[in-house]
Amino acid sequence: MSATARRERAREETRRSGWAGALVTPGVNFEYLTGAAIDRSERLTCLGLSATGADWIVCPAFEAERLSEACPGVDLDPWEETQDPFAAVARRLANGGTWAFEPTTSYHDAARIEGAAAGSRFVDGAEVFERIRRAKDEGEIAALRRAIAAAWEVHNAVVPRLAVGVTEKEVAGWIADEFATRGYEAWSLVQFGAGSAVPHGEPSDRSLKRGQPVLLDWGGWGEGVTADLTRTTWWDGQSIPPEGGPDEFRRVADVVREAQRAALELAAPGVSCGAVDEAARSVIRKAGWGERFTHRLGHGLGHEIHEPPYLVAGSEVKLAPGDVVTVEPGVYLPGKFGFRWEDDVLITENGIDVLSHRGV
Repeated sequence: MSATARRERAREETRRSGWAGALVTPGVNFEYLTGAAIDRSERLTCLGLSATGADWIVCPAFEAERLSEACPGVDLDPWEETQDPFAAVARRLANGGTWAFEPTTSYHDAARIEGAAAGSRFVDGAEVFERIRRAKDEGEIAALRRAIAAAWEVHNAVVPRLAVGVTEKEVAGWIADEFATRGYEAWSLVQFGAGSAVPHGEPSDRSLKRGQPVLLDWGGWGEGVTADLTRTTWWDGQSIPPEGGPDEFRRVADVVREAQRAALELAAPGVSCGAVDEAARSVIRKAGWGERFTHRLGHGLGHEIHEPPYLVAGSEVKLAPGDVVTVEPGVYLPGKFGFRWEDDVLITENGIDVLSHRGV
């Protein structure tokens, strides 16, 4: 879907809400609606998404040419360094009405705009931006499939290189290099041994020894989206599937993967996010490790690594076709090891499509 089509979809939502429009400063939603990646800075750039269709962007004058090329059909209102950009926004809002702030707008920018445009009313636009971003279109889903395929290629290139003495940071560097050759910008968590018991541990100088778990949580940015996968295996001179390794490791691995299966069996349109979380959590709880599953089951995935909807206990938010979510139960035993198993899942009209299933 083009940026123009996305703005039109967002415009329909603003009309339903009875707003005059929405104000969007640089960030993921700005890029989503314009196709332009502009850094957020002390110099105000602001898209006015008008319910009437007359969209505009107040921007620093030196950004005007770039934005003109990226956003054809959007009226540019450049400001010079000696001018007040908030006054420029206020002039655009002179007819008053209710305007919604995109939810990541800085407090400073929101306060200055409110102060300058006293004749307008301002509200939080988080719910509308969540709705327009949640349902992935065909292009986004295709891009996610490509990112996931690249992630598996990276995994299969990196794991055979594991050896005694390599550090977590070195493996993270291999992952980055492999993604770069495929046109992606990598991110990763690489955790050996007891370090795997920290759910979001950063790669360190910890070196790999025989008889240790290896937890890899990795993905790469490309085409505006990212994959998000986790696999945990036992390493004893080679990477051993979860069916191997010491007894305790195998028991935890079996329970965590059974918890994921339970969640995947339940996940479908109309099922609450909280119910899917509970399907997995109950399996781990019955096995006696309930207190060691310390995070939510998963999160939305797409233009951000973490975005709505969230598979979290108690959530009444219903899954819907077009949602892409991670399903990533885990058990973490401090001082011993952690085990997490994560896949990326598309909610379809009739059920689910596990985009990332690849055994180990």
